[in-house]
Amino acid sequence: MATEQEPIVLHPYYPRDAPLSHYVPSTFNVCEAFVTLGSAIAVLMFTSLVLIRKSRHQLSCKDKFVVVWMLVCAGIHIVLEGYFSFNHKNLAGMQTIMADLWREYSHSDSRYLTSDPFTVIMEGITAVFDGSFAVVTAYGVLSDSPIRYTAQLVTSLMQLYGNVLYMGINYMEGFRYTNPHPYYFYGYFVLMNAVWMVIPSYLFVDAVKNIYRGMLIAKRAAIVKKAN
Repeated sequence: MATEQEPIVLHPYYPRDAPLSHYVPSTFNVCEAFVTLGSAIAVLMFTSLVLIRKSRHQLSCKDKFVVVWMLVCAGIHIVLEGYFSFNHKNLAGMQTIMADLWREYSHSDSRYLTSDPFTVIMEGITAVFDGSFAVVTAYGVLSDSPIRYTAQLVTSLMQLYGNVLYMGINYMEGFRYTNPHPYYFYGYFVLMNAVWMVIPSYLFVDAVKNIYRGMLIAKRAAIVKKAN
């Protein structure tokens, strides 16, 4: 007996045969989605500046940048990536502004809509640990706590490690999950992810230098104390 074939659901993602039977088009257009995201980031930046102004410690320009960067990262990791982690199975068919944002970004990587195991696990770890350590780093800077550089090192290393794996796997598979149009490939996949390569690299090196300098000072102080 012949079985009735399931209807083919069309979608704009790559690979073209990606299993997205539950996909529905977004209700918001691209501009509305990005304006919403930009507004949320602006609120995080404003909150960061308020906290910087209330800090009792003298902060350098670099310190202020770290606070803003870490709190923006915390918001993105915990809220946006946390949303993905909880809703990855139904994301392609959900009608919310954050689902629309993920559907738009998925033009650069359809794994976000197909519950790809690596992507789900990576984003879950990012939401819980990267987000938490980013908050600790910002707190460390604002309070001039010794934990600052350790938290900065851990946060930056996790961001780098996750991004290298994420981009590397797509590269090894011939970018089969990415829309080849330059707007999506270079604008979304390359440029957006490059931000989480360049800044964490700088902050990782900065943390290593400061931890080394602190350990060197402590070692010299211990030698002087022992000599006396």
